Amino acid sequence: MSDPVSSSQTAAGQPARRAMMMGGALLALVLVVFALGKLGVLPSGQALQGWMDGMGDSPWGLPALILLFCIAAFIGMPQFALIALAVGVFGPWQGATYSWIATLCSGALTFYVGRLAGEAAFRRYAGKSANRIAGFIGRNAFVASAVVRNVPTGPFLLVNMAFGVSRARFWPYLAGMGLGSLPKILLIAFAGRSLMAALQGNMMTAIGLALAAVGLYSGVAWWMRRRAESRRQSVALIGKDQVDISERSAE
Repeated sequence: MSDPVSSSQTAAGQPARRAMMMGGALLALVLVVFALGKLGVLPSGQALQGWMDGMGDSPWGLPALILLFCIAAFIGMPQFALIALAVGVFGPWQGATYSWIATLCSGALTFYVGRLAGEAAFRRYAGKSANRIAGFIGRNAFVASAVVRNVPTGPFLLVNMAFGVSRARFWPYLAGMGLGSLPKILLIAFAGRSLMAALQGNMMTAIGLALAAVGLYSGVAWWMRRRAESRRQSVALIGKDQVDISERSAE
């Protein structure tokens, strides 16, 4: 049988290619936004900034975003989309801060869903993904929780439930998630600021921010993957046996 941890690490191990693809896509988007802004098709950067400032002043903005993140965790909405939505509504830096807080809140909720539901429920819900996800939960909850945010493993809900089902302590898990989620959030924040600069006609600033976004994300994600490769050991969940649907069905 193939090692689930090794196979997922192999799928994650092309940071240079991914960085080139993200960089090319982001630069193309910057050029399109810059051109549409010059043609008057899109609103001006000043008008958009004023709208964002108005949304940011609302006392319900952060609670509403936290609720959205918590609900989205159970329906499988990609976090990239949620963070991009927050950045688009609240602006790059306030949106990034709100996204980080909402990520921690939804992560705490799904952690305790796993802890309260128990291992049997996690196994039924996770199915064939259980072994692969459990393989990333090592003896250091902080490191594992940080690394797993940047290595493709499984849906946000299942990953956090796996930590809850395991013997992982809550605060190291939450701190690791707070650190590990920063590259993704900062990538989108820098990208959002880059697009704002393009709308305002600052082309060189827009390109510089786009390159900084991709460089920052790729560098941290590469370091996280290296950490994942150096810690191949895993510990069981609550029970002693890992889940393997294929083996059980063959018996």
